Amino acid sequence: MNIETKLQQCKRANHQPSKHVTILGAGIAGLIAAYELERLGHQVDVMEGSPRIGGRIWTHRFGDPIDGPYGELGAMRIPPQHEYVLHYVQTLGLGDKLRKFVTMFEEHNALVNIDGTVLRIQDAPRSIQMHYRGVFVDERYSEKTRLFAAWLKTIVDAIGSGELRECLERDLNSHLMDELKKLDLDPFFDVCGKTIDLHAFIKAYPSFRNKCSKALNIFLSDILIETSHDLWQLEGGMDQLIHSLAAAINGPIRCNQNVVALRVYQDGVEISWLEAGKLHTRLCDYVLCTIPFSVLRQIELSGLDEDKLATIHNIIYWPATKVLFLCARPFWQESGIFGGASFSDDAVRQIYYPSTKSHSSLNSVLLASYTIGNDARYLGMMSEQERHSYVKEALSKLHPEIKVPGTLLDMTSIAWGNYKWSAAGCSIPWDRSAFYQSPQHQDAIPHTESVYHQKAASPQNTLFFAGEHCSKLPAWLQGSVESALQAVYDIVSHNSSVNPNKKPSLVLEKG
Repeated sequence: MNIETKLQQCKRANHQPSKHVTILGAGIAGLIAAYELERLGHQVDVMEGSPRIGGRIWTHRFGDPIDGPYGELGAMRIPPQHEYVLHYVQTLGLGDKLRKFVTMFEEHNALVNIDGTVLRIQDAPRSIQMHYRGVFVDERYSEKTRLFAAWLKTIVDAIGSGELRECLERDLNSHLMDELKKLDLDPFFDVCGKTIDLHAFIKAYPSFRNKCSKALNIFLSDILIETSHDLWQLEGGMDQLIHSLAAAINGPIRCNQNVVALRVYQDGVEISWLEAGKLHTRLCDYVLCTIPFSVLRQIELSGLDEDKLATIHNIIYWPATKVLFLCARPFWQESGIFGGASFSDDAVRQIYYPSTKSHSSLNSVLLASYTIGNDARYLGMMSEQERHSYVKEALSKLHPEIKVPGTLLDMTSIAWGNYKWSAAGCSIPWDRSAFYQSPQHQDAIPHTESVYHQKAASPQNTLFFAGEHCSKLPAWLQGSVESALQAVYDIVSHNSSVNPNKKPSLVLEKG
């Protein structure tokens, strides 16, 4: 459903008296919901546990908080098909800030580090063939089949977690090479025969995905999005979307309100939270909870049914870690690299170069490491100083310039798996067994992407839920926005015996 239809659906369903909705979480899902509920004539207040708004949209600015060099510790790109997000970019007057995001494999001069050997990204697959050998040099398969498989491994190695890399290796060794052997791969190589067009290949052979392990099959959707050549970013920082939303909301948005309990009753929801060392409790008519389940499962919950509690506790989350380096100059441009990303088989994995320039100086911010899964967990276990030192050493294998005195001016990082207010990078739409289930038995996998988000989003009386974990598109802003609008619809169309004129009660329980 396109967004205009969805908004009209909400408007048509809005036949109830004005409601007061308390929203837990000031990330994009919570703020979108607040914005649209107010437009429909309802009252909102937003409670945020952390000292900042934005959730996993987090633009870090070095120096000048307004015009200083910046990098994204959280969301950094918008696919063109994510029309819900782009709708709000335009609605909030940010359309003129949209700029192309040069992504992984788009800049062929970017670098690859394979076991200490550094080469251009376009030459990586042949080196992978010789380095890993096995099926990649098995002469039962044609050179094109082996090279195509090596490219597929290069792509998954660069973008996927360690678990997904293992999935692909098992699939290649057990049956995928034989599947590739049956297909005409020539149309998907470039004129030089070096690189492949994975998007065209999947479009031509959609059934190939069903030959992959379940988790890899699902993750191919993210790979296709992340390697698209028409991604967008917001020049000046993604947090402009958050601050523009907040400015457009009339109701209060309060930070440092740490929710510690939710109790669902027939006629409302009781919230307990800590603020400035004091415990408060309030009975609310309607509550929209956008708190990640990775955090929600740590607080006191009562009045929820067993199926809902099982969903909250069983949804799988992945860690993610990002490290930003402020550099005195964009030295990578001296190697012909203008945007895009390099990658390394060290734990730093993806290294993204800025596609836009800072207005204030020659200083440039490098996303020196972007990791998910096991790699992110490994970096997250380090102290910040250890993490920065590790990334600097690993990055120097690709860019020795980083060790030249005066080149590296500042550093910062976020290990989302350790961050109190998310306890994860994002949810993932599969059960752990999906990593190991063979394709012929994939129907036996429980809790797949087709149903998990419906269970996550299901309300409990007047307690509603939204966030990327409640959507078909986990980890993406689009999923958060879609789930927020569905929650808005569910709230405004909800019939309740709650007195619409009753004010939320506030009780100070403990000092």
